[in-house]
Amino acid sequence: MEQGESVRLAGLEEKVAGIQRRVARLEEDQTALNRLATAVEVLATRQESMGATLDHLNEKVSVLEAKPGRRWESLSDKLLYAAAGAFLAWVLAGMPGA
Repeated sequence: MEQGESVRLAGLEEKVAGIQRRVARLEEDQTALNRLATAVEVLATRQESMGATLDHLNEKVSVLEAKPGRRWESLSDKLLYAAAGAFLAWVLAGMPGA
């Protein structure tokens, strides 16, 4: 009976060793999975930051694109006022040369 118990004990020891190897592999996999989850969190944070930066840059570009249009409008207004002022001065001067 002692030999049967030692055979059974050897079988159990083999099973335990196999289970220990599987647990060790699972722990390694879990560690790798945790690192991956952390990396994904970092990437998500960076993406949010990049989105905010892009929004800010879009606002700046819009302002820069609008500047020449405002300048042209301002210049055309001034030219129109100058022409109207010259015409009014000509009329008030009694329309010389007409």
